[in-house]
Parts: sequence; C-alpha cells; structure tokens
Amino acid sequence: MTQNKTAIITGASSGLGLETTKALVAKGFKVLMVSRGEEKLLEAANQIRQSHPDANISEHVVDVSNLDQVRNFAKAIDHKVDLLMNNAGLMGPDFSLSIDGIESQMATNHVGHFLLTAELMENLERAQGRVVHLSSVVHRKGKFQELTPQVLQGAKKEQYDKWQRYADTKLACLLFGRELDLRLKQAGSKVISVTAHPGWAVTGLQKNHPHTLDPFAQDAQTGARSQILAATDPTLGGGEFIGPKFELWGEPKQIRGSKRSLDLALSKKLWEATEELIGIKFLA
Repeated sequence: MTQNKTAIITGASSGLGLETTKALVAKGFKVLMVSRGEEKLLEAANQIRQSHPDANISEHVVDVSNLDQVRNFAKAIDHKVDLLMNNAGLMGPDFSLSIDGIESQMATNHVGHFLLTAELMENLERAQGRVVHLSSVVHRKGKFQELTPQVLQGAKKEQYDKWQRYADTKLACLLFGRELDLRLKQAGSKVISVTAHPGWAVTGLQKNHPHTLDPFAQDAQTGARSQILAATDPTLGGGEFIGPKFELWGEPKQIRGSKRSLDLALSKKLWEATEELIGIKFLA
C-alpha cells in the first residue's frame, strides 16, 4: 500500500523528476515537489493537478546547491519520509560557484543532496524508508584521482573542465549511494539506499547542449523508469544500481557500474571529504 506514503523529489519541476512525480502520484504517494525555480514548479504542479485532481502534492522552492536553504527546508519537515529522491541536477554549465563557494555542478548533484539526506535521516528512519540517488552512464568517465574537500569544492576556474566535472559528480552520486547503504546496514538501520540512472534520455538538462542524435534517445518518461523501479520495487534490499539493460536503452534492471564505482576506499574518502567540506558528521 502506498496511500499513506510520502515522497520528497528534488528537481521535480521538469524532466525525470516531473515524470517520477506523476508516476508516484498515480500510485497514491503524497509528493513534496522541490525545485529552485518557482514559476516552473507551479506550472508543473498545476499540470499534475489537471491530470490527477486528487493528487496530494505540495510545492517547495529550494535551491539544493544552497546549503542554508537545504537545512531550512529539512527542519520544516515534521513527519515521516518514506522516499527521498535526490534527482535534481546540473549538466555542463559554465563555471560558477554556489553561494557556499562550491562549484555549481558538485554543489547541486552531490553536496546539497548529501546534506539533505543527512538532515532528513530521522524522518526516513521513522518510515523505514529509502533514498534514491540519480547517477548517469557517464559515471564511467569519472576519475577522482584524489578525493579531498578542495577537490570537491572545485573553486579554481582554471582547473574546470565542465564535462569531466559532470562525470565526476555522477560518479560521486553512485559512490554516495553505495556508501550510504553500507553505513546504514552497519548501523542496523532499516532505511535503504538505491542508485539509478536513466540511460540515454533527453530531458531539460540537454536544452543547452543539443545533439544531432537526440531524436534516437529515450524521452523523459521512458528514462524515468529506472528511478521509479528503484523507488518502489519491494524486493530491493539496498545498495543496488538500476539502469537500462542495454546501458543506453531498455527495460530497467540491476546493473554493476564501473570498477571505480565499486571501490570502497574511494567511497569512504568521498564521504569523509564531503563531511569536512560542509562541516557535519553523518553516520560516523
């Protein structure tokens, strides 16, 4: 039964997040839609209400890259959370820093979601819920030759390669998802952590980076199948990585990911570097 379940989805106003919101609403979830752009968020929520008049949704304007906004949002949640979907993302923008001085892609794709997960863990524990993280097939190009708070911060413009940085953030999402599940199990928690990727799907992320082969890609609704399965499949026990069976296309299934994404020493370094960067201790 999902009638009394509550989900929080970041980046819910478009693309994969919006399609996932629609799917969960149809399953009876109450969904807190989180996005940084108010106008687009309201439009998306109204679209859902038109197709699902009984939808139990609410809109929350939060920039996940702004750590104070993340903290304030989480503090206002006074109920159990069955599902946290860390979906919001940036892909290949020009160099910029978040208000906290962290390179924008890493701030949005990983660091803000790390903090949000930590801040909502008590709510997730109350529900014995799950966390779903959004990675990408390009996590395979992630490098992380070293993992320090300074590397995560990425504050030096002259060292910025936007596509390498994007790949590194998506490797970080997968490493975080696996390390979180390991630490939850070690702590005896019933909360589970699952990671997913959509394969090749054209969403709002690509609007500034069109490709001549985009017509052959999946649409957002098809791409969202992996994260919907990760969010709802009762047979998952945590630690899985869900993606299309043919990597870029196909029905979602459990996949392996890159060798680097399975490196437990690397995931531990990422965790500790993220804690140090934002000044918290999480499941230490």
